[in-house]
Amino acid sequence: MTTQSYPVRSLAALTLSICALSLGACDVKKTQEGEAPSVKVEGGQLPKYDVDAPEVKVEQKEKTIKVPDVDIVTPKEKREGGNVEASETAPAAATPPAATTPPAQ
Repeated sequence: MTTQSYPVRSLAALTLSICALSLGACDVKKTQEGEAPSVKVEGGQLPKYDVDAPEVKVEQKEKTIKVPDVDIVTPKEKREGGNVEASETAPAAATPPAATTPPAQ
């Protein structure tokens, strides 16, 4: 089984994007009717594949992340109080609790 590397896929996607943009800028007019060719198909068989996919182990764990304490002083508070300490103007509920990451699904 062959796979394409990331740079090759990126280049292909970039090329297709450029082609799509350039075709979108064209003015196309139909000048003649078309007709599909007559084709007679007989027999044939699709190829068969035996694929052994790698085993993937998925785990999840809960992790607690400390969030920094941020005190916000609005321009209005600065004008009213002059040189206001940030800890005096921030309400107690403004400090968020430590966040936990949701379990992976």
